Parts: sequence; structure tokens; C-alpha cells
Amino acid sequence: MTSLIEQAKQKAAYQAVDEHVLSSHTVIGVGSGSTVVHVVDRLLQRDPALNAKTVFIPTSFQSRGLLLDGGLTVGDVEQYPVIDVTIDGADEVDSDLNAIKGGGGAHLQEKVVAEAAKKFVIVADFRKDSRVLGEQ
Repeated sequence: MTSLIEQAKQKAAYQAVDEHVLSSHTVIGVGSGSTVVHVVDRLLQRDPALNAKTVFIPTSFQSRGLLLDGGLTVGDVEQYPVIDVTIDGADEVDSDLNAIKGGGGAHLQEKVVAEAAKKFVIVADFRKDSRVLGEQ
């Protein structure tokens, strides 16, 4: 049985993909972390013809592996300096939509891919909600 936390992560990830990944997008950034598993899962549920004409830009070894395991085409920000949309997770998000990202090994690449994106989407479930950043 899937835990309530995993259900929340999946729902947030699926909604982010459904609302922000358009059929016209051909370059999509994919962040890192536990929620990204669900982002990639939802991307794999898209029309295979759309995915065939899309390049995915991972921010970590984890997201790269998930994309490649799904048979998706992987590129990098040097090849594709303009990204249509990037979806990534966060550790905390406040009511003004300010966010704290993790400081792991993928942090620099996450920032580079986020900056290259025309649209940057943070996926966060209820546990990431903070009244004031830094309280968690």
C-alpha cells in the first residue's frame, strides 16, 4: 500500500506535469529528489510521439538514470541553453512562493537548468509548506 506521503508526492508531481508541460514543449528540464520519480513517471505516460520529439535535461545522475531507463532522449544545458519548462522539487516553500532547495551535489546543476528555463515549476507536497522559510 502506498503511504499518504507518497500519494501526496505523486499527486503534486502529476499535477505539475499536467498543468505545465505542453505538447509544444520540446526541451524539458527535470530536477532531482524523491518527487522527481513521479515527475518522470507522469512524463512517460504522455503520448510517445510527443516524448520522441522532446529532449529532457536532467539535473542529476538520479534524474538522468530515470529518464534513460524510461527510454527518453537526454541532453544537457550546453546543447540546449533554452529550456521550455523545468520541474524540480524543494525542501520548503512559503506563502509568497519563496523556496529553499537542497544543498546536495546536484544543487549547482539544478540552478543552471532552472535559470535556462522559460518557466520553472516547483513540486512540493503538504510537508514542504512553511509559514516562514527555515522553520523546518
